[in-house]
Amino acid sequence: MIHLLHGSDGYRIRHALREIRAQADAGDGMLDANTTVLDGTSLTPGELLAHAQAVPFLASARLVIVEGLLAQIGGGRRGRRGKKATDGGPLAAWEAAAAQLADAATMPASTTLVFVEGELAKTNAAFPIFAPIAHAVQYDKLAKDELPGWIQRAADARGLRLAPRALAAIARLTAGDLWTAENELDKLAAYAAGDVVDEDVVSRVVSSAQVARVWDLGDAVVAGDERAALTSMRALLDEGQAAPLLMFMLVRQYRQIAIVKDMRDRRARQDEIARAAGIPGFRINAVSALASRYTWPLLREAYGALLDSDLAVKRGLRDDEASLQLLVHELCALAPGARPAGGYAPRAGAASG
Repeated sequence: MIHLLHGSDGYRIRHALREIRAQADAGDGMLDANTTVLDGTSLTPGELLAHAQAVPFLASARLVIVEGLLAQIGGGRRGRRGKKATDGGPLAAWEAAAAQLADAATMPASTTLVFVEGELAKTNAAFPIFAPIAHAVQYDKLAKDELPGWIQRAADARGLRLAPRALAAIARLTAGDLWTAENELDKLAAYAAGDVVDEDVVSRVVSSAQVARVWDLGDAVVAGDERAALTSMRALLDEGQAAPLLMFMLVRQYRQIAIVKDMRDRRARQDEIARAAGIPGFRINAVSALASRYTWPLLREAYGALLDSDLAVKRGLRDDEASLQLLVHELCALAPGARPAGGYAPRAGAASG
């Protein structure tokens, strides 16, 4: 049997691979010894055929997993132009290999062959070669209205009881990342020990919720909302968050704005920008909006304030928390459309937005 798994949802692709592996397992304890994982970025047609057509060793089943072959030979990922498969062209050898894989006379029934891909370009020239000979399934990110149902089923499988608001909070905080959702559900199941999980428990246990509160501080600072920023800062410090960590997150926020602004100026694609800046997909639009508001002179002023704050701590002029509070005041005053809470003025020479 030949499978082709592809799409943007890596979690569901890996889950499907586990299911295929379970189906291929004959229960003789020998599948691990008869499993081969091949790197598609350096694979040749001859190597693929050699592995796929080999018979299992002292077992009744063999599993061959090929990672990233179609993206490598067929034109890359979404947005790149695929190569055309022409007679005698670069994909001719792969067309011949696919024909042999589809031939029951040369392909052992004992072999399960799985092509594992990410998100493929619509123009990927290798897809029409391998999809017809395989059971091809595309796994894309769950739609927003599908996520709560997935979380509920995953919670039920763990015996975890979620209050409706708790379920909604998990869906919001994990933002469609099923790897994160699975991890947080495991933590909640261990924490709850059979009790119903409410929204308050989610806010205490789910690490994404803690990260979200740090983001709230950063978002308030770069938006110039001093009152919200100070409130968020004080709440995080009271919860035990370290002031140096919060300062680092502010540095990271301005760095992301600078990267997004630079790459937008160079007309990079949205997915390339998110990847380069290390921004989750659900936050890229918010950071892009901030990048549009900030001028390069303003960003340079902000970086100057961040550097001065760091040096003040390292030189022993201020302690961590005092330096953080002063930094929040100063950065909020620099922000375009700042909304000061206590009349704090930007430092001399600050550029306007």
